[in-house]
Amino acid sequence: MADAAQAASLKFLVVEDHPEVAQNNCEWLKRLDESAICTTVSNPQEASMRLEREIPSLMVVDLLYGQTSGEQSGEPGLDLLRHVFESYPSLNVMAYSSEPLLLTPLVAAISRHQGGFAAVNKMERRTQFLDGAKSALNGELRMPRELRGLTKLTEREIEVLTLLCKEALTDQAIADRIHTSKKTVQNCIQRLKEKLDVYGVEDETNPRVAMCMVAVKNKVIQW
Repeated sequence: MADAAQAASLKFLVVEDHPEVAQNNCEWLKRLDESAICTTVSNPQEASMRLEREIPSLMVVDLLYGQTSGEQSGEPGLDLLRHVFESYPSLNVMAYSSEPLLLTPLVAAISRHQGGFAAVNKMERRTQFLDGAKSALNGELRMPRELRGLTKLTEREIEVLTLLCKEALTDQAIADRIHTSKKTVQNCIQRLKEKLDVYGVEDETNPRVAMCMVAVKNKVIQW
């Protein structure tokens, strides 16, 4: 969490219509930083107004909200995320829901989002909640496996992939070539692994080779 920790305390915004769940989420988030400031709001409309006043280190959004009919709808949560992607492209976000596949209509926007983004299933262990928060704070992308095949690569990601696979450049060399930081390149490579669904190998070299093989197989790049 060295990259996520700041001189000032982290600030979390939890968007959740169940007060007990919202408070529990704050308690878990404070495990990342005991001095963190955690604010809760009960609906996406309040969250939008809150964002106009202050940008948090991480926003945690439930996707489902109760309606006057007594049913739950995913549209308010999805509309909030659409607003975030359009107006706050660098905001770190974690979607926390029992139905993460509701994110399917937003896959393209998630792929382009510049800030960290994690989608965590409420049915998973709470340690997954913390892992997702850490990933989002670090600017990483974490998607449900079912959605990874729908994500699209950005032009910058294809550029990094080409330099990595065709020219075998190091992270620092890629950063120098495209005039950015090494950390930005490393985050880009992490996103590429996520989008190309390359995981499960402990040796750092092998996942990158596998990533290049997948990219060539899917005609993302040409040898």
